[in-house]
Order: sequence, then C-alpha cells, then structure tokens
Amino acid sequence: MSTDVRAGRRTVKVRRPDKPLFDEGGETKADLAEYYARIAPLMLAQVRDRPVALQRFPDGIDSGGFFVKHPSTPSWVRQVETGHGWMMQCQDAATLVWCADQAAIEIHMWLSKEPNLGMPDRMVLDLDPPEATAAGFEACKATAWDVRAELDDLGLAAYVMTTGSKGLHVHSPLRPELTDQEVRDLAEAIADRVAARRPEERTTKFRKAARRGRLFVDYLRNGRDQLAVAPYSVRARPGAPVAAPITWEELDGLVSPRVFSLDLRREECPFAGMGRHARSPRKARAKLG
Repeated sequence: MSTDVRAGRRTVKVRRPDKPLFDEGGETKADLAEYYARIAPLMLAQVRDRPVALQRFPDGIDSGGFFVKHPSTPSWVRQVETGHGWMMQCQDAATLVWCADQAAIEIHMWLSKEPNLGMPDRMVLDLDPPEATAAGFEACKATAWDVRAELDDLGLAAYVMTTGSKGLHVHSPLRPELTDQEVRDLAEAIADRVAARRPEERTTKFRKAARRGRLFVDYLRNGRDQLAVAPYSVRARPGAPVAAPITWEELDGLVSPRVFSLDLRREECPFAGMGRHARSPRKARAKLG
C-alpha cells in the first residue's frame, strides 16, 4: 500500500503510509510526510546547500534507529562530495517527503554549505540540561540569555530554537571566514565564558560523570563533519516534537522544549533573513584575545 504526496513540482510515493512511527495508534509515516511537505518553504531556507544526514526509524522509535550519512537516493536528489564521501542535500520539498518515506524522522545538517564547505556560516551552542524537567528547561532559558549576552559582547548575532528534546540551541550566523576547527575553538571559548557565569550550575565538560548534575554548554556541534539537528526537523520522541525556531520574545513564555509538534503552522520563520546578520568570526576571535 502506498499514497502519493504532492511536493512542489514532484509527486512522491510514500509506502506504508498508515504505519505508526511514534506511538501505537499515533502519528504515522503519512503524517510525517505531510508535515515535511507543508513546512518545506520554511525549512528549506535553513537546510538548502548543506550536506545532511538522516536518522531513520523503519520500525518506529520504540525499535531504535540509525544514522545514514551516505544514503542511496533517487537520481533527482542532489548529492555533494564532502571530502569524506558523497552526502545528500535537501534542495526541495520532494526530497523532504522522500526522507519521510524512508522513515527518516530526524534530519541533521552541516553548519557550512556550498560553495564554502568547511567554512561555517553558522555556529551552534547546544544547551543540554541534566534532566528533562521543568527546572532543567528554566535553566536552559536563563543560559540562552547569557549566551546571547556573550555573543552581543563579541559583535555576533543570536537566534534561538527549541530542540524538540531536552533543551535549546542558540545559532549565530557567521561570515565564512574561519575553518570548522577554528569555529569550534571559538564556540568552546564562548561556552567557557557562559559556564563561568554560573560555574555551580553549568559546565563544558563532555563526560557526564564530570558534569555533576550541571547543565552542559555543548560546543561540540561545531567542527569538521559535525552535525546539528536541522531547524524544523521532527525528533524521534513520543508525540513527534519539532525542533522549532522561536523569537527571543517567545522564549520566556515557553514551558517545554517539546511544545511544537507536527501541527506546527507558521507563515514566517523567526530565522528568516538570518544570513543578513552574519558577522565576522575573525573579529570576534580577536576580541577574545
């Protein structure tokens, strides 16, 4: 059994459309495909020209999933040579719907894009609380504001989004002036400054045992071949939450990073025009000394 989903100029066949992916009797593969077709105008502006990897769950989230960095795709899905093999790109709505047909719930992207692969135009700090609790999310919100303050001090712009999981991501648009590793070093220095504001509550230590219940200010989304969950990607969690860009004005009123789901509808994206606010990471690095 299959159904046809219209996506831009193509019609994509979605097989086993009634298959539940999230909970028995819950959201189906067809629901996922329809969401990606609808959100495509907003999502494509964030992922186009970037290598992406897919996290597939062919038997639903309860049966576990796996990452695919080099999938076999239809001829009309664009591929790019990254230096470590060919990776796919999401250039149109049909590709997003094809991902749904593959039970690829999550889409993760590089932070650099053509023609400047390896020179990021975006830096991401991932704010990861120790537990998925209301208190943990409040700590994420407070930390996000401190990240914004540190970025402001360095002349960098800040945008925020829910992860659809436990915390928040803060994105900073950059001019593609530095390499992946150099941007990672910059992100680490900023994360250290954010953690130092409340060292009893925050850390940049990777090992969970070393965090001692503190919020992890994660700079590791940055770097060569690293991935960050794409804006508007669905997450493999019960209820099909979505990683959703939000405005800073919306942030204080949020009670959970999972408030957005497949019913998300927006006419405008809070990340729209982000590229026009790209700032110089080289100048920011100089200010850090």
